[in-house]
Amino acid sequence: MEPTAVGVPQGSPISPLYSNIYLNLLDQVWHKRGYPEKLGASLHRYADDAILVCRGSAEKALEAFAGIASRMGLTINREKTRITKLTDGFDFIGFQFVKRRSPKSGKPCIYIFPSKAAQRNIRRRIKYFTKRRAPMTPAEFVEQVNQTVRGWADYFRHTNASEAFRRLQRFINIRFRRYLNYRSKGRGFGWMKYPNAALYARGIIYIGSRVVEYPR
Repeated sequence: MEPTAVGVPQGSPISPLYSNIYLNLLDQVWHKRGYPEKLGASLHRYADDAILVCRGSAEKALEAFAGIASRMGLTINREKTRITKLTDGFDFIGFQFVKRRSPKSGKPCIYIFPSKAAQRNIRRRIKYFTKRRAPMTPAEFVEQVNQTVRGWADYFRHTNASEAFRRLQRFINIRFRRYLNYRSKGRGFGWMKYPNAALYARGIIYIGSRVVEYPR
């Protein structure tokens, strides 16, 4: 990483803090100008990511937002900026927000899921250290998986994540089962030798019901 005279290096842990301090002015100006009422657009921001939820014209709201940002010397990333309908859904800080009809009441509701990118990323992280030939003991395997999955599960547990959790649980179990089967020089995929109950008995985390369980 090359030293910089201006700004904060991308990925720096202090970057979100500086973003919140600097962009706090943007929030103040947005409300001081009365844009939530005038444009029917509420601003929601997390560090340097922002969304505008619009009841009025989305184009006008985006133009007003870009105007404030420009006065602050900022440039909006147009490649990551788009206008969409809530019924089509959008991703924000790892979550997918989408408006659907409730199967129970039939009324439109906002549903929140772990985004597809967030689900791909957690699988990629687990794959990185859980190969069948991984030079680690079963206890180390369990510790690394549990540590990685625990934070992810806690982050998404209050969303409509039941199906995503079940898919991730199946993925974890298959990785652990194949690893154990390879170590014991077993044949096949190890379903009979290492059923799910045997995996949980060895301490692997369980998130299938969105209730995170693991040995303490």
